[in-house]
Amino acid sequence: MNNIKILIVEDELLIAKGLARQLEKSGYSVGKIVSTGKAALEYVATSLPDIILMDIAIKGKMNGIETAAKIREKNDIPIIYLTAYADEKTIEKAVDSGGYTYLLKPYKKAELNAAIKMALKKYQEQLTIQNSLQKVISQFSIEDQCIYRNNLTGLPNEILLKDLFAHLLSRADNQLSSEQNELLKTDSPELQIPELGIIYLSLDRFQKINNSLTSDRVNHLISKVVEKLTQWKNNCECELSIVQLNQSEFIILIVNVEHRHIVSHVSQTILDIFNQPFLIDEQEVLLTASIGICLYPLDGIEIDLLVDKAQKAMKFVSQQGGNQYKFYTNELNINSSQFPDNFSLENELKYAIKKEQLELVYQPKIDLKTSRISGMEALLRWNHPVLGMVPSEKFISVAEQSNLIEVIGEWALKEACRQTKIWHQKGFTWIKIAVNLSANQFNQLNLFHKLSQVLKNSGLDSQFLELELTEQILVENVKFNIQKLQLIKKLGIQIALDDFGTGYSSLSYLQQFPFNVLKIDRCFIHNIHQNPTNSIITKTIIDMAHQLNLKVVAEGVETEAELAFLVKHNCDEVQGYLFSRPLATQEFEQLLFSQKRFPIPNSALSGAKPISDSAKFS
Repeated sequence: MNNIKILIVEDELLIAKGLARQLEKSGYSVGKIVSTGKAALEYVATSLPDIILMDIAIKGKMNGIETAAKIREKNDIPIIYLTAYADEKTIEKAVDSGGYTYLLKPYKKAELNAAIKMALKKYQEQLTIQNSLQKVISQFSIEDQCIYRNNLTGLPNEILLKDLFAHLLSRADNQLSSEQNELLKTDSPELQIPELGIIYLSLDRFQKINNSLTSDRVNHLISKVVEKLTQWKNNCECELSIVQLNQSEFIILIVNVEHRHIVSHVSQTILDIFNQPFLIDEQEVLLTASIGICLYPLDGIEIDLLVDKAQKAMKFVSQQGGNQYKFYTNELNINSSQFPDNFSLENELKYAIKKEQLELVYQPKIDLKTSRISGMEALLRWNHPVLGMVPSEKFISVAEQSNLIEVIGEWALKEACRQTKIWHQKGFTWIKIAVNLSANQFNQLNLFHKLSQVLKNSGLDSQFLELELTEQILVENVKFNIQKLQLIKKLGIQIALDDFGTGYSSLSYLQQFPFNVLKIDRCFIHNIHQNPTNSIITKTIIDMAHQLNLKVVAEGVETEAELAFLVKHNCDEVQGYLFSRPLATQEFEQLLFSQKRFPIPNSALSGAKPISDSAKFS
């Protein structure tokens, strides 16, 4: 860390000097302290720092956000905003300006160190992609390079796609074991997918929009779309590259994909970009997108084949009305009409509860101090009589679009509490149940009343119910959501922040929201013993959470080495395929009655292979 040079932009000299001392104690080098935007620009022009800590409310002609925008016009430097203001407009401006993250004052040393490490990690991943792209482009003469980029947006175009794909693959280890190859053939939705994700994005109903606008306005719209995608890319924690196929279609390559859910998260985030209308010459234009996904090497090894499959998945989504994503499956290649459209699926979903087609499965959580089951997470499944197990990403998106998610979510909550009470009555009085809440459910005005009724009717003591919410749900209306959670906590319910580390919110939100539990996302856990950056971040998160009296749960634990790391650094609970896949009710009950004590290592191990089923420990 001694080589990391930091510029502090802060107009309160005492605060700035205190921050500098804190950074130097942590091993960083403070290049300079400046108090105005003008001084910051002058310093950056002569001595480039590795990272900038920027107070938003600096005095002078430019505030921190405006100063950062000026800096980024000429230099790509990771910037962390420091602010005492948590209003939505300020935070939105900070995110849109390309800041890597932000910290709310007052913040703790652990939060600052974690924010710096996260920002540097994201910056390095972006730099790697940019260098890869430049290396490919540099193979061509200066006169010819222009034909490899879109004339309007400057993005790499289809001509460059094959070379870029090959170059990105050359940096990865593509040798799969025979065991992994067998798993790849199963097309399991729980399968851990290696290497590369290919996203095919198409703007919905673009031809109609194209016909209704002048060519200049269409170009302006496309430029705005690319600007939004680029801003998102610059803030994304994944390593990725965007290629523009034509005016309304794009390919997004995601590098080093270890889990299918990472691609799902990226795809949903892209769809969310289009939630806000685009303002074109004072005219609002509403856009949605259809996304098709395939995975290398699961769906093929040639880029042409992969793009073709991703396009088929995209077209299927478009035919269902768009504004969602879908992974490629072999069924799409045979006859996509065999799968019902969204309207038919919605109608059947309305009766799924009455026909008892919906069911919950339970994934155990293991207490690392006792090595026993401390609770479980409830996960939803739809066992369709004709279609079999309908993919959750298919029916959940339909449920959300039709507002059925509130009914289904309420059923899942009632069933989870009812079943947990049964297990309490059978003697397992300590186990807690964790249930995910969707944005639709959380935003219900009568949520407090519904939770009260569920607890009353099930007879479950409120302390044994844990509600899991994601950052994305909570940061949309911070002040109101804090009050809402505080009210829910008065019932005695536990609140968990799910998928921590994958969103864009500040670490300082942990101090404001009344959380009990912090769940570290599995993308940080995968091969953590071999990833120095993730290991530092995870250790910092655990320490920080414990300082805030939060329990820490690690998701997606698959190897003994990952487990050993978490034990060594005092993680509280874990869940993942190393211990058990999600189990049906009877299977989970048998596991409880077995009173199984799970092997917990005493010291760090290395070189363990992932376990893709429950045979090892359950």
